[in-house]
Amino acid sequence: MSESEVPQKILAVRVGRVGDTVMMTPALRALIDYYPGAGITLLTSPVGKLLLKDFHPNVREIWTWNRSGLLQPARDKRKLLSLLKANDFDRIICFDTSPRIARLFTGAGRAFDQFTGSTELKHCAKAYLDFLADICHKPVANYYNWLPVSPQASAAVAEELAKHGITGEDRVLMIHPTFSGYSPIAIRKRHAKLRKLWHPENYGQLAIRLKQEDPTLKIMMVLLPDELSFGEKIVQQSKGNVLLLKSESSFDRYKAMIKRADVMLTPDSGPMHLASALDTKVVAFFSMKDPGDCGPYMDPERFTILRSEDTGTPEKGINAISVDTVVDAVRDMLAR
Repeated sequence: MSESEVPQKILAVRVGRVGDTVMMTPALRALIDYYPGAGITLLTSPVGKLLLKDFHPNVREIWTWNRSGLLQPARDKRKLLSLLKANDFDRIICFDTSPRIARLFTGAGRAFDQFTGSTELKHCAKAYLDFLADICHKPVANYYNWLPVSPQASAAVAEELAKHGITGEDRVLMIHPTFSGYSPIAIRKRHAKLRKLWHPENYGQLAIRLKQEDPTLKIMMVLLPDELSFGEKIVQQSKGNVLLLKSESSFDRYKAMIKRADVMLTPDSGPMHLASALDTKVVAFFSMKDPGDCGPYMDPERFTILRSEDTGTPEKGINAISVDTVVDAVRDMLAR
């Protein structure tokens, strides 16, 4: 289509995990601003559909492609090809660099633009915004990560937490101590564990010290079934100063839990990106990865990055970061 034509029906594509989806939200907001009269369909992962539900009235449909497993990817691909034949989009904008995904649209006869990466170190979300502005011939929008939280979910979480002694007046530190794909028996994840698992004893000492300084501070975790055993170790090491809750299948509750927290302490993870999108302050561990590319995309005053590379023993991963350093960072962020 020509530059003068205004698209009325747009397909936006990003098939990925939690963090991938969240980092696309600034560009999605910009796309809605650029073409306020257009109806937008999203192609994303199943988890992306849960995250982006009720994102904006202009997002009319959300299609999914599950790329995990043996049979489901092929089934979803056939369904998508059928949907593409049945829908006439003015533009298809792909934020995913995967050639496999791009091949879905080969020969579709529609305006197709694909993000191919950045030639300089740039945050992924910012690179998406620049790419979108370039292909749409618009000024670059200035948005951070963002996700909606339903008032009903917030009210339900407030009621649930009240049963555990957490009121609306309390300051809350939320800890997410694991990472996507974590399993207590997954030896193949050894590198990820080095980069992302701070020892339970460290979390325990952190909780004890923070509670000694401020007995009114509430500390909690909301973990998936595979993560509960790790969380239980933290509770034990903290002498019961950390509340452990089980996560549920719905993201509505989890988003509302993160939104309720004053600070999220976590390694580089999907929950880190969720916290940034919910404007919850973040203290994040990083090791062997540059946060300039994939750190929290939010107001810089609302997050702190702790890197193993800033210690004398970076080969230890995030366990090179001392409890003292984390206590100071959390204390500072709670005070902001």
